[in-house]
Amino acid sequence: IWELPPQAKVLARSKRTGVEMFSYANHILGIQGHPEYTKGILLHLVDRLSAKDIIKVPVAEEIKKKMDAVEPDKEAWGKLCRSFLKGRL
Repeated sequence: IWELPPQAKVLARSKRTGVEMFSYANHILGIQGHPEYTKGILLHLVDRLSAKDIIKVPVAEEIKKKMDAVEPDKEAWGKLCRSFLKGRL
């Protein structure tokens, strides 16, 4: 997301993708990432990219090793969404 309507409010930015998160008119929340992704989905994606030689096997193995150490924080995403829906974001 590089450009938003004038009424949109930027909630998070990054150099890599520009706008990471925004709200619009207090009833729309846009998120650049994929909070719905589970570790299983991400591991499957890494395997697919590796099988197609888009990423090299050693890189894929390093990614998997790092992913073993963490879990996606579903509770944090839920809290963020609930806060938005309650008008506190």
